[in-house]
Amino acid sequence: MTRLRTALLPSFLAASLVLAGCGSDAASPSASEAAATTPSTSASESQAASASEQPSAPETAETRVRIRNSSYDPTELTIPAGTEVTFLNADGFAHTVTEGTDGEAVDDPIVDEDIDQNGSVSVTFDEPGTYNITCKIHSSMNMTITVEG
Repeated sequence: MTRLRTALLPSFLAASLVLAGCGSDAASPSASEAAATTPSTSASESQAASASEQPSAPETAETRVRIRNSSYDPTELTIPAGTEVTFLNADGFAHTVTEGTDGEAVDDPIVDEDIDQNGSVSVTFDEPGTYNITCKIHSSMNMTITVEG
C-alpha cells in the first residue's frame, strides 16, 4: 500500500500543476497584456472618478429618536436645518412629541403629536434655533434639538 501511495503522489502533483496552470492563463491576462489594454491612471484620478460617479446626498437628512423607558434617546440632538427627525415609540404605551418642557406645550408648537405604541411621527426642522421637546403625558420626558443654519 505504501508503494502505491508513493508512486501515485508525483503523478497527482504533476496533474495538479498542469490543471492549475491551465486555469490561471485562461482567467487572467499576462502582465504585458494587462499593461497594453489598461490605461494608466494615478490614484488621485481614480479617487476623483469614483467620487464623481457616486450619487449625490439627498437634500434633506433624516435622524431617528427612539422613545423607550419613558425617555427620548438621545436627549440632546444637533442637526442641520432641513433635517427630518422621526420619533419612534418603542414603549408599550402612548407618548406625545410636543414642543415645550416638563409636559407643557409652548404657544403655537411646531409639533404636538400623539404617538401610540410602536408608532412614529416625523418632523422636519427647517428653521435654525433650539427646540425643547417634551411628552405631555410624562412630564419628566424632555429633550433638546439644536438646529444649525
